[in-house]
Amino acid sequence: MRLHDGPGHDLDATECRRLLGTARIGRLSFTDGAMPAIVPVPFSMHDDAVLIPAHRDGDLVRGARGSVVALGVDSYRDVPGPGWSVTVVGPSHVLGDARSVARIDALGLFGERSTSASWCYISVALSLVRGRRTGHPS
Repeated sequence: MRLHDGPGHDLDATECRRLLGTARIGRLSFTDGAMPAIVPVPFSMHDDAVLIPAHRDGDLVRGARGSVVALGVDSYRDVPGPGWSVTVVGPSHVLGDARSVARIDALGLFGERSTSASWCYISVALSLVRGRRTGHPS
């Protein structure tokens, strides 16, 4: 599927996943009170999902729980030149039980973090991954 015409080219799934692995911050899109919301979030890839740490009682968890969400990740420079954008769309699940949180914490994906009952993880399945390299090479 072509995302749009113009300078650049669509990326295959393998390249999209590789680029996702180079980034640590993305923008999670979800519905909050019937309105669209886009929130910057830290994330990490694990198996066939994106994992996002979140406060258990926060708007992010309420909006993402059991919903289809989108995560946008990109890299652009402020000067003309190449960049890329990858979007992940998939169902999300809140991983909030103590065993799941401890298992993910043990992976060390997010560095040292204080273990607290107020934290959980949002898992977004890599159901649809698409991307585009943009701009003219410098």
